[in-house]
Amino acid sequence: MATVLQCFALLCACCIDTTFSHFELKNVAYPKQVSLSSGYQGNTFPGSLAVNGIFSDFAHTGFERSPWMRVDLGARYRIHEIEVFARSDGYGHQLHDFDARVGDTIYDMHLCGHFTGVASNAQRIAIWCLHNTVGGYVQVQIVAGSTSVLSPAEILVWGD
Repeated sequence: MATVLQCFALLCACCIDTTFSHFELKNVAYPKQVSLSSGYQGNTFPGSLAVNGIFSDFAHTGFERSPWMRVDLGARYRIHEIEVFARSDGYGHQLHDFDARVGDTIYDMHLCGHFTGVASNAQRIAIWCLHNTVGGYVQVQIVAGSTSVLSPAEILVWGD
């Protein structure tokens, strides 16, 4: 019985540590500069809408192969998690099959994680980075399919 209680206590401690980990971190993407691989309808939905803290609007690239959005964090951070939120207005499916990358320069980006599949409306997709992932840029890029758009409601980058 004591072993079961010890296991339960350890499990609870791990859950609490994971659940409350964001209290020690900050969203280092808010409100930073965002570059898009292309604009949509004359840049009607600029990259800044993906990091403004408002989940009811969205940034939007043009239709192209492998569209991307890149957040310039303005400094180097240790990146723990990247959260990408799909749109809630019936177009959540536009977020699919993407890589999340982190780098010190736009020419040296390292894979943090990958999402496979098609997002549902308002879905939160969490990408956890390796312990020592450090960089000043975060890029989300669709890597499957032919012509696509990238139009997330929000991108949060948790770091310190």
